[in-house]
Amino acid sequence: MNYPLYIAIIMLFALIGGNICMKARLPSVTGFIVVGLILGPSFTNMINSEIVESMSFVNELAMGILAISLGAELHWATLKRYSKDLPPLVTGEIVLTVFMVSILSYLFGLSVQISIILGVLAITVSPSGIVPVIQEYGGKGPLTQNLLAMVAIDNLIGIMLFGIILALFEGFALGATNGSDLVLTVVAELFGALAVGVASGYVIVHFLKKKVGNNQFLVILLGMILLNVGIANQFRLSAMLVNIVSGIVITNLRNRSMTLSATIDRVQLPIIVVYMTLAGARIDLSVALALAVSGGVYIIGRFAGKVIGSYLLSRTSDLTKIVRRNIGLGLTPQAGITVGLSILAEQKIPEAQGIITGIVLTGVVFFQVIGPILVAKALNNAGEVTINK
Repeated sequence: MNYPLYIAIIMLFALIGGNICMKARLPSVTGFIVVGLILGPSFTNMINSEIVESMSFVNELAMGILAISLGAELHWATLKRYSKDLPPLVTGEIVLTVFMVSILSYLFGLSVQISIILGVLAITVSPSGIVPVIQEYGGKGPLTQNLLAMVAIDNLIGIMLFGIILALFEGFALGATNGSDLVLTVVAELFGALAVGVASGYVIVHFLKKKVGNNQFLVILLGMILLNVGIANQFRLSAMLVNIVSGIVITNLRNRSMTLSATIDRVQLPIIVVYMTLAGARIDLSVALALAVSGGVYIIGRFAGKVIGSYLLSRTSDLTKIVRRNIGLGLTPQAGITVGLSILAEQKIPEAQGIITGIVLTGVVFFQVIGPILVAKALNNAGEVTINK
């Protein structure tokens, strides 16, 4: 398989698509995804499913980079500064999202188990549809700061809650004793991910204290991110959770998130370009059409939960009305991590038979393309764009 040729096609065509979107005042990420969709099986099939799967290494590296960047946003000083804003925002959008998606899915004929799992999956947010857009538009202000923190918190809670719910449902099917064992296993996996993240964070902080050169630190950082992913894969932990925790440790122990951010910026763009284009190539429009009704219900429930939920409870915060109205729009992107969790759910729940993944993929088709546009709109509406487009 001629990987250099495929990567060259992806990079060059995606860059053209990104520039076209920028001229149309749309996020370049949207262009990357659309180009991937055109190159993928749904249209030209230049980048087929086999090629996409064989490049999963790029996806893991990209998600690791994005996850550690998100964790670095959760500095104690930032959390303390927005301590009155974040709890109602997070509580409102998570509770209403789970409720809306679960209830609507059940009312449209899905089982209780599948409906609840879809509700939990709807919590998760795609960093790849948010972080690059904020960087591209130079987002700065309370909406941007709260949004970045919420993405990390949503994924932390979503991953943990998904593991617990899935273990409980599997336990109910196997019997009470096995069920309790499964819950303990999930808890152990969560603590394992936290332990690995803390340990790797301490290692990176050690090299920051030694003030190694920028080039050496870049190699160390990428090596530690890949080591986190590798350990997580080996022991069936959440790679995203591990890297988010690493980022949290780094920013709170060393307060050098700027160094971390500057280092990541040096390599991030080409990796994100390939990752988002491959994400677009993964989209199967035939699946979306086959499950249009159920997928539409999922989209409506998740969109309403994120936007309305974050707005309703945020009235108790100190945020301005314009920020409260728009922050939910910034939480709409959804992609890779949700698909991965949906596949895991179907392996554990035989009755799903492709239903969960099909519905989630339908939602991803929508949120992956429209989500970044809504993030840009939220930034513009809140007046937090600092780079002229």
